[in-house]
Amino acid sequence: MSTSNGDQVVRPGPAPSSARPRRLEVWQFLVLVVVYLVLVQGVSALLTSGQDVSYGAPTSIDYLVRMIVVPVGLAIAFTLGVVGYLGTWQEVFADHRPVRRWLVVVPIALFATVAVITNYPGLASHGLAFALLLLVATLMVGFGEELLFRGIGVITFRANGHSEFRVGLWTTLLFGAAHGTNIITAGPKALVQVVLTSATGLVFYLILRSTGALLAAMAAHGLWDFSVLSSQVRPDEPWPLVNLAGVVLALLLLLVLVLRRRITPQQEKECDV
Repeated sequence: MSTSNGDQVVRPGPAPSSARPRRLEVWQFLVLVVVYLVLVQGVSALLTSGQDVSYGAPTSIDYLVRMIVVPVGLAIAFTLGVVGYLGTWQEVFADHRPVRRWLVVVPIALFATVAVITNYPGLASHGLAFALLLLVATLMVGFGEELLFRGIGVITFRANGHSEFRVGLWTTLLFGAAHGTNIITAGPKALVQVVLTSATGLVFYLILRSTGALLAAMAAHGLWDFSVLSSQVRPDEPWPLVNLAGVVLALLLLLVLVLRRRITPQQEKECDV
């Protein structure tokens, strides 16, 4: 189209529509979990082949690099790629659904427990570099597993029409079951770990909900693993305070159960948890 003086007039085209986030079916999420586990377990097995290593007993920097840093780093790269493909960055990392104020007790209790049960003498005996690398390694585990289960997993179950109770339940059970693959390196005691990690998975889910930030759940997960693994840095001298971890988990879950039963119908409508 042109005006009387010959100037061209360009009609504005339609405004570009914002790309909608992609959604996963539950079975597709399960495939992602399998791929993540294959990366972690497969790469760690490959890197430690022929070496005398014990699962859950980090005693050297070489152990941390081969068993955690490299395999988990590759798994994190894969998971970040999935989030980028889905286009759900904001939805994954921020949770704005209302929750009850008393749930703030959960992260406070967990972080306090971490401070108490960490094996400071054992870490000191291995040196600062080892302690820092163990912290980085466990924070990587927390980042990767929370991104997968409390990030992608939560939004996947929500998008498929599950109630918030089932979202928390299924992501927690899958998180615990995934650790059953540690039977490859840990043997039958990995079955006990399935139960314990299911309990901690529920706590991490509650931290996500109470803070509204996946990064808070990631930090809680990483620091929890750091404190628990620090108890095994000297396998010949187990750290007794680590036994408090199970007690605190049991008390937290009991507290949530008791307070949850006291919710009125009106409060049920106002908040999810």
